[in-house]
Amino acid sequence: MSRESKYVIIGGGIAGVSAAEAIHAQDPEGKIVLISKEEESPYSRMALTRFMAGEVKREKLPLHQQDWYAEDNVDLILGAVVEGIDRENRNVRLADGRSFAYDKLVLASGASPFIPPFPGKDLQGVMALRTLADAEYVLDCCCEPIQVVVIGGGLLGLEMAGAISRTGAKVTIIETFDWLLPRQLDPPGGNLLQARIEAMGMSVITGGKTKGMLADENGKVRAVQMEDGTELPADLVLVSTGVRPNLELAKAAGLETNKGLVVDDRMATSDPHIFAAGDLTEHKGVLYGLWQPAKTQGDVAGTNAAGGQAAFEGVPPSAMLKVLGIDLFSIGQIAANDAADKVMAKEVEGNYSSYTLRDGKLIGAILFGEAGLSGKVKKAMDAERVFSADESASLESLEATLRG
Repeated sequence: MSRESKYVIIGGGIAGVSAAEAIHAQDPEGKIVLISKEEESPYSRMALTRFMAGEVKREKLPLHQQDWYAEDNVDLILGAVVEGIDRENRNVRLADGRSFAYDKLVLASGASPFIPPFPGKDLQGVMALRTLADAEYVLDCCCEPIQVVVIGGGLLGLEMAGAISRTGAKVTIIETFDWLLPRQLDPPGGNLLQARIEAMGMSVITGGKTKGMLADENGKVRAVQMEDGTELPADLVLVSTGVRPNLELAKAAGLETNKGLVVDDRMATSDPHIFAAGDLTEHKGVLYGLWQPAKTQGDVAGTNAAGGQAAFEGVPPSAMLKVLGIDLFSIGQIAANDAADKVMAKEVEGNYSSYTLRDGKLIGAILFGEAGLSGKVKKAMDAERVFSADESASLESLEATLRG
């Protein structure tokens, strides 16, 4: 790219910041404008639950210190709402009247929490956790003993519950499925996790159907009502039922969208001057919604926007559980889809492991309680290693082979 190349990045999450890093590495003289709607300098959203749990101090949350942006030719615009994208004139308009021209644009505007249309979802005290401001509000609420209901037994819901319980709050978790972490664990693993969480003093309801929230005389939430009529007292309700890509800008600009903003392996959109990365993107039909893919996509988008050559080849979905002090690793396909898939599992003294193979290749695994093999499992999957009949004859022989 030329010395005066102009890059605009919309979104201050890990995808946007990674794109800025990659652009500067590829084109050190390029001028970068990074626009974030939050007032805070870009921070690690992944560390918010650890911040709430007291494991990470607030000053450790920023992805970079303030002087990094100036040193890398990044003009950081905070608290700004993007009103529209003028593709014909290659211009981004802000709601406050400012505009920024671009040679290449990277859309990294992320996703927003999805709260189902429960009756009472708009009551005071019912919220989702997405930003640092949200996390600080929750901590303020927990300065005195309160009762908290967390709706959603996925990764974020469990991490929130674990962090909040450390404040002394009484926490109840509601999961619609019959076991916790249904995307990462099979029923045996989910049941073991539930037992561990309950042993920490939290309550867990699986197969729970939420009917709505009930208000007190001041219009604040007082309880969560279940479909069976049960009322769970609640001073605060945290909803963790997934996210939806922020597609408004992309759709208004006429870019190709489906479930997300459609991108190719170069993270290019249907407009060759616009790239995208992170939670709003759809790559080969997949919306990842996870930190590591967002970072990788940001690297690829930034490199290609600045004239380099990089490709995103997809990654098997993986997850690790923080905050609760439980060693858990889950990756890829965790259950058999058809007769060609072979699943081997065992439980020993509260630890659980399960492996899914197809044609001798490891395509998924669960390691609960003891995840020491996680790195070698991921390496074998990335390399598409084929295990011999002897190596995969049993779970014990497979693990012995992985250990080397």
